[in-house]
Amino acid sequence: MGIETISSRCVLVLGGSFDPVHVGHLALAQCATHLLQPDELRIIPTGQPWQKSALTATSEQRVRMLELAFENWSACHVSIDLQEIQRADNQQASYTIESLRQLRHEVGPQVSVVFAMGADQLQNLHTWREWQQLLDVAHLFAAARPGFNLDHVAPEVAAMWHTHSISIQEMRTRPQGGTCMERNLAQDVSSTQLRSELKKHNPTTQLLVPHKVLDYLQQHTIY
Repeated sequence: MGIETISSRCVLVLGGSFDPVHVGHLALAQCATHLLQPDELRIIPTGQPWQKSALTATSEQRVRMLELAFENWSACHVSIDLQEIQRADNQQASYTIESLRQLRHEVGPQVSVVFAMGADQLQNLHTWREWQQLLDVAHLFAAARPGFNLDHVAPEVAAMWHTHSISIQEMRTRPQGGTCMERNLAQDVSSTQLRSELKKHNPTTQLLVPHKVLDYLQQHTIY
């Protein structure tokens, strides 16, 4: 690898609906941040689907929950990227590939861009728009509970993952094109199940939502 391809800056990307923000999101961000030591954590909340009401919390409420959950984040700079919310406001659909291309255009060709996801998302990765082009603009980092196996995902996804597998060190210093999996994720939370438990006022949910977010949810009776 020539010296001109070495990245000195790294942007870690975390996307999702965040409906609500929960400890699983924080665990994923902490896991990836610990390994990559990024310069920035860029959080991209999805827009409110304009075709149907798929999300319970509004875009404004989800952004506020993210601000509360990450307000004491000291590992690196945190920013909330509203590009997908803005597309939804204009009645446009959003796709991860488009968001990453926009981010790549913003940061330039040399910066390491790492899109982090829970390993369960790999099961549907082959259904994403232009999923095979994701590596043209970013790295893919997946965090899994111990024991996760790529046998659980589509063969074409597993093949791509193995073919492009690189170390964390390489991911940190190359702009894009690699895959890496960490199998020691501390928390794995289902947002669907969590919303259901919040509606039931189940006390165990207090352990799954950051306390400031829980206070906000209760004050605004979102679920």
